[in-house]
Amino acid sequence: MSRSVIVGFLLTLASAFFFAVSGPIAKTMYAIGWTPGSVVLIRLAGSAVLLLIPTLIALRGRWDEVLRHWRTVVTYGLVSMAGVQGFYFVAVEHLTVAVALLLEMTAPMLIVFWIWARTRTRPATVTFIGVVVSMIGLVLVLNLRNSSISLFGVVMAMAAAVCLASYFLVSAKDTITIPPVALTGLGMGIGALAMSLIVLVGVMPAGAVTADVDFGGIAMSWIVPMSMIVVFTVGAYITGILGLRYIGATVGSFVNLVEVPFSVIVAWLVLFEMPAPIQLFGGVFILGGVGFIKWGEARLARRVARREVVARSGDAALVEA
Repeated sequence: MSRSVIVGFLLTLASAFFFAVSGPIAKTMYAIGWTPGSVVLIRLAGSAVLLLIPTLIALRGRWDEVLRHWRTVVTYGLVSMAGVQGFYFVAVEHLTVAVALLLEMTAPMLIVFWIWARTRTRPATVTFIGVVVSMIGLVLVLNLRNSSISLFGVVMAMAAAVCLASYFLVSAKDTITIPPVALTGLGMGIGALAMSLIVLVGVMPAGAVTADVDFGGIAMSWIVPMSMIVVFTVGAYITGILGLRYIGATVGSFVNLVEVPFSVIVAWLVLFEMPAPIQLFGGVFILGGVGFIKWGEARLARRVARREVVARSGDAALVEA
């Protein structure tokens, strides 16, 4: 395994941890009266301010690259920043952190179908097995016999999955020459503007309370968890972009699945929150299904590579003839 791949794995693991911590911390803010709109807005705006100077430094003499990729930058800000965070934090308000995250982690399945539709290349049979296994896991996670499940929360979590799939695909593009820190800073700024408009028109009402937060049984000022959310958000996106550019969207989305156990552990420590046993069992199915999906993608990639080698060999033989 090359050094760059190892670095990519480590960066993606760090990104997964930072993302995992943010959900439980945000839920402690909801307990004292904060709303998802306020949490996401401060998260995006704070991250944009924190990255302002590094972004300007990174873009010195490179603003032409921003203009060349402006559509990608805008999409990244609206979907990968405002979309992922907005939908996920609304879902966390109505579901347990683990259930919301498990639903969001269906993003790799969406990536498979997107690539299939775009390239017209049928996935391997193993991939379809993975999709079926993951769907069984989804049914178990939803725990349909439990009437307390929030349908609205489920819809929000699945919307976050769609946005997360876009995040993986955009972040992994090595054709984008904008430095990762600058792409993150620009995306945060665009996301903050979009969320400001959403809060202003009342789609996601704003609500904030300056009271102490119960953080794993310890009372502390609300400033501490909000500062942690901002710092972890910046760390998650920067390490995520760097890692994905080393190992790609497919492998990166698979490695990112460790966010689930990270999140369950943090939610248990901070919120004393655990999903039902059947939901944990469903989570194993989802992760296992995604593993099959990745296995199928690897087999498909090898098959396509062999075809290309055979095609090139045939072309060379024709030229010699």
